[in-house]
Amino acid sequence: MVELFFACASRPRPIQRVPPMTGVDPLCPMAKWTMTHFVLSAALGHALAYLATSVDVLVVGAGQAGMSAAYALRKMGLSVQILEATDHVGGRTRNVDVRTGQSDVETDDVIEIGGTWLSPEHSAALRLATELGIEVFNASFVTASEASNAQEDWPWWYWGSDYPKEQWPFLRKSVLFSGDQRRTFSSPGELNALLDPQVRRELRAAEDLLETKKAELGEQCWNSNGTSSTWRSLDASNTWMTLGQALQSSEARQALRNCIHAKNAQEPEAVSFLYNLLSFKGCNSRGPDSQFRVRGGTQALPLRLQRRLGAVKLRHEVTGVRSAQDGVMLSIRGRKPLRARAAILTGPPPAILKMEFDPPLKGLDAQWLQRMPMGTSLKLAAVYEQGPWWRHLGLQGDILSLAPGNWSLPAPDEKLPLFVQCMDHSPYSQQIGVIVCFLEGRQNLYFTQLPPAEQQRLFVDFLAHALGPEAQSFEPSFVSHNWADQPFARGAYTGFFPPGVISVPSYWAAFQQMEKLPNVFLAGSDYHLGFGNGYIEGAIRDGQRAAQKVALRLGERVVV
Repeated sequence: MVELFFACASRPRPIQRVPPMTGVDPLCPMAKWTMTHFVLSAALGHALAYLATSVDVLVVGAGQAGMSAAYALRKMGLSVQILEATDHVGGRTRNVDVRTGQSDVETDDVIEIGGTWLSPEHSAALRLATELGIEVFNASFVTASEASNAQEDWPWWYWGSDYPKEQWPFLRKSVLFSGDQRRTFSSPGELNALLDPQVRRELRAAEDLLETKKAELGEQCWNSNGTSSTWRSLDASNTWMTLGQALQSSEARQALRNCIHAKNAQEPEAVSFLYNLLSFKGCNSRGPDSQFRVRGGTQALPLRLQRRLGAVKLRHEVTGVRSAQDGVMLSIRGRKPLRARAAILTGPPPAILKMEFDPPLKGLDAQWLQRMPMGTSLKLAAVYEQGPWWRHLGLQGDILSLAPGNWSLPAPDEKLPLFVQCMDHSPYSQQIGVIVCFLEGRQNLYFTQLPPAEQQRLFVDFLAHALGPEAQSFEPSFVSHNWADQPFARGAYTGFFPPGVISVPSYWAAFQQMEKLPNVFLAGSDYHLGFGNGYIEGAIRDGQRAAQKVALRLGERVVV
């Protein structure tokens, strides 16, 4: 659940679990049956055969993918029912109103504790927002629109806020901890000038290596057949082994580690180099990724769709999926099963693997899903009722760390900084100031074991060091959300692939197939084959793609 540390705000209601049904498992009805059971079964089966299908399509999961799929299906004239295991829509996008402490609302005082930013290239998300009457705004809070003559770009390893070039002249200073010093910058050139010359040389060497590997990949993106020798060789090692070989200094290595944290919320040793190369090459996103936020929070998209569709059943955990040529039946914990002509399953691999399938998922699908772990990401926010006070000090609110200073992990990771990225995350109203820090990978695993009071003490001390002693004169409240604790997510931002998975032709072919069983389709940002993979954009696009495939499948059956 969302951890709220508001003095007067009530904590959000935990997910209420309905105890599982007792008796016969609906997915294994022949277990321990007597002849009487078989007679009754025949009668029940006869009744089910004539039971009218409640809807055309059942959508499992009310996140960005599921709600987009349902909306697209409804526009095609198909009837839809959405089943959501938790007590709210949104999936891995969720809002918290920092004035009232309420979750799952759309106001001008919300911050996002999940997926947040949109690039101007995220056309599906922006188009959906426009259609639903939802505004987007500049995440930098800079309103200037003058063209900039900046020729430089952020370096490949940059893990901070990616604002558009035309805003750079108007940005306040960001903070960088490098060596034993606190320094400030507001452009790529200024950032590079702060680095030790040896660090710059090593990062340039890694960039040359990265460009060579991108050239080897050629035009291949998610449309690859996964069988070329280049594809396989690039997938043979992890990101650390490939790019880290050019890096010797601790700060250059930390830059790489921070970069991969920002992409995968995981250590570079764990992630396939090929998987990250697709991201570096622009297969997943383009443009300034941090340019836009959504007024009312990114959860506003599924919240608006919920009101428009009126077809979401909350606290409906799907435990079983029975597939047949004439439709599907979904078992729901503590409730009656539901039937439909087709089903779209959304959610990360841990949620899908919790379900029982009849017939079973193909071994290949079960195998690659098991080989797609989740990142580990926590958002920790300091909330100031005084507003974004750091701005009058000339600070943007963005903080980056290449050196630990007094805030490091314990041995054997004492050279790693605890806080590596923070930013101004104030709500649209700007009446309340919010600084959010991301704790990912090893930092996440260590930090989440600390008592909340110790977490807050470390956080406030770090902010005072980064933003100035004025921070100590305020007493912020805190919002904390660790996605690994959520039973139907078990991590964020998305799933990722370790080395040696997507270069196996059988796994890659199975990953590319959206229909997993007859009339059962899998969709989500984790599985999107194209631009937007790993982003809100990918979730929306994949939901829409699943809707098209389902409509085609049902249309073919109707014609026959």
